[in-house]
Amino acid sequence: MSIKLQELKIKINFTQPILGSLPADRELYTKFMAQKAPAEWLAEEEKEALPENYDKGVTVFPQDEKGIFLYNYHIKGFLKHAGNVLKEQLKIKNLRGKLDDYLFIKERKIYLYRGGKIIQEEDEILERPLRGMTMQGERVTLVASEMINPPCECTCTIQLVEHKEITLDVIKTLLDYGKLLGIGQWRNGGFGQFEWEEVK
Repeated sequence: MSIKLQELKIKINFTQPILGSLPADRELYTKFMAQKAPAEWLAEEEKEALPENYDKGVTVFPQDEKGIFLYNYHIKGFLKHAGNVLKEQLKIKNLRGKLDDYLFIKERKIYLYRGGKIIQEEDEILERPLRGMTMQGERVTLVASEMINPPCECTCTIQLVEHKEITLDVIKTLLDYGKLLGIGQWRNGGFGQFEWEEVK
């Protein structure tokens, strides 16, 4: 008996600039983020996808010989966040946790396109102040991120293990949340917002 899977292939059209979210500092990546990788080879793969020409404090997009991409967990992370926000509207308890177990993104690397071609480099670097409270009072740090402006798009395939509560219609509702809160760094600042469509 095989696992019953449903698939939804989508195209994401970014309506606002999207910011890179991985630290360019390879040592920082290894210390904090790579520890969360499910396998050592995945951590090494992600570390190799970081550019080498940035100072500390810059967040970047992963990139390989083809161009710039998002990892599958960027899309899944968005859907889990949307599930957590919309769980009461959708009347599904522990929706975030269920998405973790039942929802998957088929492609590991999701390349960003413009005009039918994979984007090769960022459009610009966005610098902004980041305020935070410390024991010594409020501190302001300058942070910077790679930025890609619209038009920008990507396609991916959402896979869903058959479930009585989580349906493709539920996933479509979660995707609609992308008009309000997007993908990538500084999402609550309006960056990374998108619209989506189903690809047949």
